Amino acid sequence: MKKRFALCLTVVFMLVFSGNVHAVDVSTDYAVETVENSVENFVDIVETVENYVEKEFSECAENNDYILQIDNNSGIIGLENKHTGYIWYSSPLDTESDESASELIKNEILSSNILRYGIPEKRTNNNYLRSNTSDCKFSVSSIDNGVRITYKYSAGFEFPVDYTLESDCLKASLKISEIKESNPQNIATEVTIMGSFGAADDDEDGYFLIPDGSGALVRFNNNRTTDVNAYSQNVYGNDITAVPATRGAVTEQVYLPVYGIVKQDNAMLVVAEKGDSNAYITAKISGQSNSRYNLCRFTFVLRNTDTFYMSGNSTDKFTVFEQGEIAGDDIELKYYPISKKDADYIDIAEKYRDYLIQNGIETKKSSSAAYINLYGGAKKKKSIFGIPMTIKQSTTDYRQAEKIISELNNKGADNLVILYKNWTDDGMENKIDTSASPSGTLGGKSGFNKFVDLINDNGFLLYPATDNRNFVSGNGYNSFNSTCIRISGQYSRIVSYDRAFGIPDGFSKNMSLLSPRYFNEVFTRTTENYVKSGLTGISPSELTTSLYGDYGKNKISRFNSMELTEIALQTLSESLTDGILADGANAYALPYVNHITNVPLESSHFDIFSEDIPFYQIVLHGIIPYSSTALNSSPNPTESLLKSVAMGSLPCYDLIAEETSVLKDTELDIYYYAYADGRIDDIAEKYSMLKPLYDDISDSTITGYEVYDDKIITSYSNGTETEINLELQTVNFNGNIIDLHEE
Repeated sequence: MKKRFALCLTVVFMLVFSGNVHAVDVSTDYAVETVENSVENFVDIVETVENYVEKEFSECAENNDYILQIDNNSGIIGLENKHTGYIWYSSPLDTESDESASELIKNEILSSNILRYGIPEKRTNNNYLRSNTSDCKFSVSSIDNGVRITYKYSAGFEFPVDYTLESDCLKASLKISEIKESNPQNIATEVTIMGSFGAADDDEDGYFLIPDGSGALVRFNNNRTTDVNAYSQNVYGNDITAVPATRGAVTEQVYLPVYGIVKQDNAMLVVAEKGDSNAYITAKISGQSNSRYNLCRFTFVLRNTDTFYMSGNSTDKFTVFEQGEIAGDDIELKYYPISKKDADYIDIAEKYRDYLIQNGIETKKSSSAAYINLYGGAKKKKSIFGIPMTIKQSTTDYRQAEKIISELNNKGADNLVILYKNWTDDGMENKIDTSASPSGTLGGKSGFNKFVDLINDNGFLLYPATDNRNFVSGNGYNSFNSTCIRISGQYSRIVSYDRAFGIPDGFSKNMSLLSPRYFNEVFTRTTENYVKSGLTGISPSELTTSLYGDYGKNKISRFNSMELTEIALQTLSESLTDGILADGANAYALPYVNHITNVPLESSHFDIFSEDIPFYQIVLHGIIPYSSTALNSSPNPTESLLKSVAMGSLPCYDLIAEETSVLKDTELDIYYYAYADGRIDDIAEKYSMLKPLYDDISDSTITGYEVYDDKIITSYSNGTETEINLELQTVNFNGNIIDLHEE
């Protein structure tokens, strides 16, 4: 390192003074000015180099490709590529020269660890400790393949973080059991490890990859700082146990516990391998971060909080903390460097796909099907002889479902995957639904069996749904003993919000939230009854995308809930030959699902985002078949279909048989666009036109995705290339033009 500095300093002298040797032919004033400018530049460079010299890095681990370095004085970590010489640092080395940042912000950027803690007695949680301040004393010790840094904070916290070099990545790990809390007044609530890793300066080109919805890029220094919030979203969505007083903004979910960094010929995949159930991602651009740096990081929640309102007064709110010992998973971050000319997010997606395969994700049977979502019925309030009553309203009975599928098949849609929701009485009544018993309102057992025979005769796949997350009392489960308890001690109730104002509407009866401790019991019964009924596939609805805890006497954290969810999904997957159709899928569900529907075509469109990308699709294409969100729910179905094709997504449609007027005053009223009459011909025709393309690419991975104004070009591992023209509404596939233009 000292040799490198000496060489760097020599080069600096040469660069500074070599430009003045020609000054003899110019005026004296100009020469003086030139020298003064050169001296000023030299001083700036020397200051930067001095900041660099203050960091005395030593090598602590090495393998064939990488060297792990540490500065024992600051705790800053370096990961050097031996083949290119490029070094990734956990904090930028020239932070002290950032004139736009306060000392507090500089210390935060230079800290390899940031701890947030709460003071329950004062109901406060906005207390932060940074490792690069006098609040922290840390010591460095050697371990196999790396170092251990033990942080001791003045507020009564102590814990070690291990930084180790693996064959292809840097790993940072923290065991929750090793966090010591010696001050009973303070409790740890969040921790950020290497929060400035890969920070980009305000003169660097590149971007962060955020797995929000389909995926999005945050380009460095994009100047979106005025009235634009930093990005912050929970991995796997919010914990819905704490029901908000008002409905928040509708956003897409973070399904994958990763983010990426791209800097020209160097990229980085960051994976939260452990602790993902309690993690959230934040991203800030230069200026927005109150510094000149662009920052992206994971933060891990150690204890959750809730808001408690006194005496029903919505203005007097208090912070309530999760009780007891820290209940989450250990924390483990892995940093996978990528060195490649013009590295981009495709390379990051490929690296994560390889990671998933190495960690047990098996390639599922390829599919080129169209996905059809059918909705059986719902509860509806009606006046009968002047008496208000709640009845079961059929929207698509078994005979009508049979007719829809037959017509699609006869008109050319000869490969279908069918999701059937609300097909049982319990499903329509929102009770815990385990019996797999067809509804008499929809045609009974004989009508359902005829529908199943049609599916089997044509080689289609049927996934009857069971939605057991939100429920009303019945079937042995009640709203007191079977529901989740909030951190505040209240029962968790799922409310219906007014769509215009986002406040509880008071019209629908509040439902309860099933405690995760019942997952194994409920889905074991469900599996047994599905098998007895001869069913071979299932859709567990929101089980694959919802992650929440039960904070009463059961003390089930989000991590415990994730474990229980995986056990339930494994039971379903191993017992049913056609497996699971997931309505969206978080990363932990991927090993157990055979199909994924409702994969978003876009991100949440936060103002900080520069552009959308199909990151989720690139990761999974050729591994697990997936479909788009329902195309007929879009205000421009043809454009959505074209984008779906560009992303390798199979088409999906919501359909009901009855006229949409029957949906009024039911929970299905959001499907006002789904009336099947008049749509069958269009769905079948477009699918028939696109099926040769789907057949060709179904088992290939995506290797390229480029957007040029109204054209999108997607490349696949088998050599196929598609060109989507959004203006002309055409698909160019291996020289064949598919015209999807509507007259």
